[in-house]
Amino acid sequence: MPIKARRKVVFSKVEATYGVDPVPVAATDALLVRAFSCVPVELQYEERDPALPFFGNQGQIKAGEFMRMEYDIEAAGAGAVDSAPKYGSCLKGAVLSETITPATGPVTYAPISSGEQSCTQYFYWDGLLHKMLGARAEVSLRMRKGQVPLFHFTWTGLYGGISDVALASPTLTGFQKPLAVNKANTTFSLHGYAAPLEELTIDLGNEINYRNLPNSETVNFVGRKTLGSVTIELPLIATKDFFTIVRNATLGALASVHGTAAGNKVLIDAANVQLTNPRYSEPDGIAMLQMGLEIQPSGAGNDEVTFKTQ
Repeated sequence: MPIKARRKVVFSKVEATYGVDPVPVAATDALLVRAFSCVPVELQYEERDPALPFFGNQGQIKAGEFMRMEYDIEAAGAGAVDSAPKYGSCLKGAVLSETITPATGPVTYAPISSGEQSCTQYFYWDGLLHKMLGARAEVSLRMRKGQVPLFHFTWTGLYGGISDVALASPTLTGFQKPLAVNKANTTFSLHGYAAPLEELTIDLGNEINYRNLPNSETVNFVGRKTLGSVTIELPLIATKDFFTIVRNATLGALASVHGTAAGNKVLIDAANVQLTNPRYSEPDGIAMLQMGLEIQPSGAGNDEVTFKTQ
């Protein structure tokens, strides 16, 4: 029988020891993902190129191997104001800390520069199980009017094997129903102005690389520069002079609350946002302003942006 392409299940679990499989299970570690893709084996080669009296391939020597996975997760709350969302392990694997404020919430995910965690990811594809160990991710948040906001994860991890295993039956009841980005569900402000929002993207900018040395094979987090873009309705200068803000490289805050009910809110906060490269567009016959976002930390560091559920 052929493998049915739409029968997919994905698990994620934080590792206690780097690269050691913590064995994710269906009851607690299943993910509700969209737009999933997988590179089952990405190989690094050293190509042989000996001097010979004839032409042709002489083979390649394998120098390393790793795995990639990529998917979206709907940005929604956890069901309770002080509970971590079911996708919390993924945010930790994307080099974010998790801080839970008891009773009132929120649960806050903030950037870190050391002490980063790693995840084991399982991908069941009908009758095949793919294991990725020691994985770390780049993550971006994507919000667009009329659509569900999404966290987009791009994982790199150690190759853990592919084997014939029956498809798991995941428990997904902890995932909350997401809401569309619109006036009823979403508030947004940029540099103190409640701008009508068309689209927002924030890319955490993690630098993730695979490294294979004698006595060491790892996927490493080595840096971060957080960028983004925003598209809003173009205001009059008297309402908000974004052009002077851009020209003067003035820093200001970005804030959004998505969701209205306790237990199903997602909050985004960035205190030091520089706006760059203004451009015009005209969707739906409305004048729009698109700008780049350079999202900067304070002098304390590790605070350029936070994602919260509450």
